[in-house]
Amino acid sequence: MRRAGASRLAALLLLAGLALAQTASDLPILAADDFEAGSSARWLPCDPARWRVAGGEGGRFYELTAPGPSGKVRAPTSWSVLETAGLSEFSLMGRFKCYTDPANDKRDLCVIFGFQDPEHFYYVHFSASSEGVHNIIGLVNGADRVKINREPEGRSVFRLKDKAWHAFKVTRDANGRIAAYLDDLAVPILTAEDASLPPGRVGVGSFDDTGAFDDIVLRGRTR
Repeated sequence: MRRAGASRLAALLLLAGLALAQTASDLPILAADDFEAGSSARWLPCDPARWRVAGGEGGRFYELTAPGPSGKVRAPTSWSVLETAGLSEFSLMGRFKCYTDPANDKRDLCVIFGFQDPEHFYYVHFSASSEGVHNIIGLVNGADRVKINREPEGRSVFRLKDKAWHAFKVTRDANGRIAAYLDDLAVPILTAEDASLPPGRVGVGSFDDTGAFDDIVLRGRTR
């Protein structure tokens, strides 16, 4: 079954190359992980007890098994970042699925970036609804998270409405321009521009929910 996993990852690498070619990017690949070897050694989770490599003969993936406790500021409670150095620009692509009942329209999965520590980072909140702080690009800068994306409140496209796998992509360039994509990797659903935080690590997580992540490809440039 590792051959099938390798095939998936090869296909995603090709897709990553095509997607980046559309923006004339030349970012090198820094990490590619399909978890078929059963290891998450390159990942740094907030709490190793809540993250694991799961799955079996049908394919392995990186799983968030339980939501985390609230911290000092209102922010995603669960995260796992890649061990790369801080990235001044990046593209992170992959697949994820949310385990929470789709009847909960506040369910979410997140992409974390610019990560300095648990109280200083950016995140994309992919959700099943668009209102207030749901389905946003958020900034956690020593205080409760704030929405920074350009789309008006309640007007962003939301697609995390089932338990199926979804393809995602998040990019940030050296000028602080951010774009987030879900399923359609050519047209962003969320956009922002912000330079509040210095280059940081990149990863995945959730605010209050559980789910799985797979076929991760990180392209980027360090400071």
